[in-house]
Amino acid sequence: MRESETISAAVGAFVSQMRRERGLTLDQIARAARSYGASWSASSVSNIERGQASLTLPTLLLLALALGDLLGRSLTLSALLGDAEVLTLVSGGLNPVKRSWVDGVLRGAEVTTSFDNRVDSESDYEMDDELEDEVLRKMREMRGREATDAERYDQVSQLLDQSQMPPEPATRNPTKGNAGSLAEERAAKKLGISIVRLRQLALDLWTRSLEEESFRRAGSDSAPQARGRVTRVLVDEIRGFMKEAR
Repeated sequence: MRESETISAAVGAFVSQMRRERGLTLDQIARAARSYGASWSASSVSNIERGQASLTLPTLLLLALALGDLLGRSLTLSALLGDAEVLTLVSGGLNPVKRSWVDGVLRGAEVTTSFDNRVDSESDYEMDDELEDEVLRKMREMRGREATDAERYDQVSQLLDQSQMPPEPATRNPTKGNAGSLAEERAAKKLGISIVRLRQLALDLWTRSLEEESFRRAGSDSAPQARGRVTRVLVDEIRGFMKEAR
């Protein structure tokens, strides 16, 4: 079974990572939260980072507002979970759930449980709707016989690898080549923009491509699923950058 973590631990790891990457202090985050009415101190933020705080909904909202101000971009509640893939709702709880289930609930889905939401074995993996559609399309291309489970898993692995392949060196000419990687195509579709526009925004925002920034933050030895989580945060950053530029 994949290693799971509590929501408190996942949020704490994200806050710690953002604070260290951006050179922030515990007191800066606490002060930003106090501007919205919180009564936080530096030790309050430290408790959050250690996964020892009680993360009520108001706490998460205040945290998203405070970090959003300090990072210069709006954050979703899902972004606060960082790159966690498997979550347990309470410390020591059984039946960890997929990150996709939590994300769906945060987007307004009904809070229900089913076998599909649980993580039961090492062979379990997560796919979003677009990737699953691509897998099914690949399966339909296999003529003459039904695909085996092993073949289906291989197809998923190949698609994940294609979506998170090491990026080519960045080019300062974002119009060079209209064909994009699977990750770029999916990001552009979610943002409702062209791949050329996506590339230009990425260069303006990070001075590197979407995939390069994903590899930089997730680490060169990170799993495709982890890089996918980072890419989701990057898409949110681009969306916020687009809103600011209007």
